[in-house]
Amino acid sequence: MKNIYKIAICALGIVLLNTSCKKWLTEENFTQISSDVIYKDEAGLTVGLGALYNLQRTYERVSDANALTQNNLWLYCADDLGCTRTFNDAQIYKAAMTPTAFPAGKWTSGYQLIDRASAVITKAATVNFAVPANKAKLIAEAKVIRAMTYFKLWQLYDNILIDTIPTDVTNAFDPQVFKPATKEEVLGLINFDLDYAIANLPYTAKFGQVSQGLARHLRAQVAAWQGDWATMAAQCDAVINNGGYSLQAVDKVFAADVNHKESLFTYQMDEVLGGNDALAGGNQHILSAVFTARYYEMPGGHMIEDNNWGGNSFAWTTPNFYLKRLLGWVESTGLSPDKRFSAYFYPDTVIGNKPGSAYYGLKLPQSSYPGGSAAAGGNYRQYHWSVKKFQDFTKPDGRAGSFKDVIAYRLAETLLMGAEAHWRMTNNPTNTTALNYINRIRARAGMPNFTTIDQQTILDESARELAFEGGRWFLLKRMGVLVSQVNQYHTFGSAKSNEAVFPMLTHMVRWPIPQGQIDLMAPNFPQNTGY
Repeated sequence: MKNIYKIAICALGIVLLNTSCKKWLTEENFTQISSDVIYKDEAGLTVGLGALYNLQRTYERVSDANALTQNNLWLYCADDLGCTRTFNDAQIYKAAMTPTAFPAGKWTSGYQLIDRASAVITKAATVNFAVPANKAKLIAEAKVIRAMTYFKLWQLYDNILIDTIPTDVTNAFDPQVFKPATKEEVLGLINFDLDYAIANLPYTAKFGQVSQGLARHLRAQVAAWQGDWATMAAQCDAVINNGGYSLQAVDKVFAADVNHKESLFTYQMDEVLGGNDALAGGNQHILSAVFTARYYEMPGGHMIEDNNWGGNSFAWTTPNFYLKRLLGWVESTGLSPDKRFSAYFYPDTVIGNKPGSAYYGLKLPQSSYPGGSAAAGGNYRQYHWSVKKFQDFTKPDGRAGSFKDVIAYRLAETLLMGAEAHWRMTNNPTNTTALNYINRIRARAGMPNFTTIDQQTILDESARELAFEGGRWFLLKRMGVLVSQVNQYHTFGSAKSNEAVFPMLTHMVRWPIPQGQIDLMAPNFPQNTGY
């Protein structure tokens, strides 16, 4: 790791001296703290932790200059629920998914983030804090960030390296022998970090700060990959019953303020405090634009760039008809009895919003839809069923970027994991706890209770509830159905007339390791099979 990430050392001082984390760190002029004391006292380590949060947020944000945009967007739209129209479609199961062409940001930036987390963890262990519990808490927060990053890398690449010794001027050029870690080694380290965090973090935390609830949620996810259903169930039970979290009304989950009791962890954005990734408020993301059609380009001139209809948008990826059918969509009416259909997605029927138009406030005529009707689907850029989860009413209508906070983990996912864990642990399709957990989500959506549960039940309900939140690709991979689901349902196309499946090859269940990294790690670190 040392040689691979030595360049990051030079930038570290700049990053640490110019970052702080909004909403939980005291506002101070941290630029007065020189880099030689960053890791030498409590104040400096607090700055380092703030910088770590900023790096982690940047690592997961969709819109940046570090080769992460396509990687991150890929995770939102490359599962069985999406139709990819443009932008990074060449990388999704196509010719450009190669070690040289596939974006390298997730790997390279991931190890930079891990290296900085390890620095905070290692250095904090040698520093005296006024309150010892605060030291344990700071280390625990850094450990969660390191665990999250290692877990993401392992799920994506399978074959990864482990190095918990931070890079500094004394070891940056030390010779290294690189070899892939085993699954047991990777998940063992992740669990070690998370167990420490669970023991040293409270459930109560400021929004944007990791908590015991998040640590337990992640611990349950890792247990699922290990087939340890008892641990998975116990961790989910603790979050659900002791964490103080609660499901919100379906129309409140992704409302203007997503910092509510359903959120286990949110990425905090703030336009006043932000403007670039090094600042407390971070930089804008483009999630709303990516998943929303350009309704204002529809024929007839009855629509304008209005944030009620997504504002300035890209329509790079849209939800497909498989998801629509899962949500109980009725083609003749364009409606669904599932409350999530209208709360999480824009409706089929577009309402004119241009003042002075004959159709202002009214349903648009068929002539306004590309192809002549909503069902025809003549131009997905201009019109398509779209995702509303990232809608931002505060951004300028003509700007695609948004500073709206983004939910990364929420209680609904914990409930679905808990339902799966209790079902698998008992092998009982009528397990009371499993049905109770999943039916809480069903009840909120106004849908009837399930009376039995199996893997397909969980997959389908996860699709309805968690679509386009970045986690489904991993769920499908863990359950062993990624290739079959993608090859049956994921589509590419710019109109209904050319929407089609492009085959996902079996080796694509793991990403190609960037060739530049393979070259640096030679000869003991092999490329993933198939690339």
